[in-house]
Amino acid sequence: MVDLGKLWERLQTVHVGWVALGVLAYAVGQWLSAWRWWLLLRPVQLTVPYLRMVAFYFIGMFFNIFLPTIVGGDAVKAILLTRETGAPARSTMSVFMERNVGLLALLTIATVAAFFAPPVAVRGFNLLQLTLLVFAAFVAANIVLANRPAYRLVDYLVALTPLARIRSRAASLYEAVVPYREARWRGLLAAAIGQSFVFQGVVILVVSLNANALGLHPPVSALAVFVPLISLAGMLPISVNGLGIREALYLLLFGRIGVPADAAVSLALLYFAVTLAASLPGGVVYALQRGPRGRSGRMS
Repeated sequence: MVDLGKLWERLQTVHVGWVALGVLAYAVGQWLSAWRWWLLLRPVQLTVPYLRMVAFYFIGMFFNIFLPTIVGGDAVKAILLTRETGAPARSTMSVFMERNVGLLALLTIATVAAFFAPPVAVRGFNLLQLTLLVFAAFVAANIVLANRPAYRLVDYLVALTPLARIRSRAASLYEAVVPYREARWRGLLAAAIGQSFVFQGVVILVVSLNANALGLHPPVSALAVFVPLISLAGMLPISVNGLGIREALYLLLFGRIGVPADAAVSLALLYFAVTLAASLPGGVVYALQRGPRGRSGRMS
């Protein structure tokens, strides 16, 4: 349990300057993420101005505050891009791929860092086992999407189960990924993946800045594992914006390396405050929008 009195006392010691720097870093990271998404429009033959993509990205961040999971805003981004381009399948796929390359970076950083992080066990798994298990599942899913024989095998097995009714949706997803498998887009995908590593580094930096604001100094290797795992758990559709899940995992994981309960929860609340502050401009942009610009972004 967290002593609310101690929690309040801890929050009163926050050095606001570090938090403000975190807000700036997170906002810059979102601008870079919009660039990643903009790059991923090319393989699906969509053309939208970069600043328009930035606006969509920040609007998606704003709606993340109110929607289930920490990626609920992805649906909003897909809707906005669909209205802009008139291409729902390709718009949705670009959002999916933007999230997918982000997960690649997130899981890679967590897995590598787990080799150096302090020994921590969760549900009988140590951090390395846990990250390797999740990373293997991610790789397996992408092999199925990227490899036709693997996809056909999985499709055949699914047809034998009660999940057979989702085969048509899975087929649409598989076909939409096809453009990204073309050799000519490998350089573009490499750039998008590289940006994803930069953004995940920014997120870890934000948590480190928040820790400084509280006078905490957790090992960087621990941050590089904890932060991605907490982000991954926040994607589960069981809470709004990951609230509750995030705080519980901060309490669990940081508590295992000696961080007091009130400090761990304070760290979680500061991260929420940073993302909230960085997301609010998206609400302003959304309010000022006059609606979609038609279908000027669609290519002939």
